[in-house]
Amino acid sequence: MTSNKTSIIFILLFTLCNISFGQQDSLQDTLKSTQQKSITRYLHIATNPSTVDLFTGTLQPDFASRPNYVSPAFIPVSSGDDNVIVSFFHPDYADTTINIKLSKKDTSFIIVALRQTYDEETIENNQKLMKHRNKRILGSYLRWASIAPFTISGISAIVSLYNISKAKDHKKAMEHTHFMNEKYDEHKMNFKDHKGSAQTAKTVSGIFFFTGLTFLTAGFVLSF
Repeated sequence: MTSNKTSIIFILLFTLCNISFGQQDSLQDTLKSTQQKSITRYLHIATNPSTVDLFTGTLQPDFASRPNYVSPAFIPVSSGDDNVIVSFFHPDYADTTINIKLSKKDTSFIIVALRQTYDEETIENNQKLMKHRNKRILGSYLRWASIAPFTISGISAIVSLYNISKAKDHKKAMEHTHFMNEKYDEHKMNFKDHKGSAQTAKTVSGIFFFTGLTFLTAGFVLSF
């Protein structure tokens, strides 16, 4: 009976040890995996010509959009990635896409020489893409620029409401003044000042709101 108890205790201890070591191994594997994910390697790309637009992560990028990088460039790569798809675009050269195999430890380096194109149709199409891209960039700037007039419009609207409120207060004070005296004249003058200021602020608010709306609309139209 004592022998059976001893055997059971031994088995339980053995099982607990296995579980403990298994948890430690699992924890170490998790830590290693986390460390590997946190390590960032780089792909160093140089080109001929020296300045080329680089698009990463897709086989058919939209060359009319902003490039992800411009050569020469250091592209950060997660340690879990062994390959990176990079497309090269220059309006005077034939575009190309390369699936680049990376070094597992060090920074990878590649030099790409693009083939100059003399095909008029290709060059014309590339120029259209560049014009489209420039329109999109301008549209983005206009959308951001609309923030300023909208802000001024909002501030002016607040100023207008403040002056309208003050003008109403002075008007009420005039109505409760039974005699034409200095106090009445003071309220009358303040009423006119605040009323005029409210009208001016209202006009400014409307002008800048319309300006902001114009910028924003033009920005969205050019962005497509």
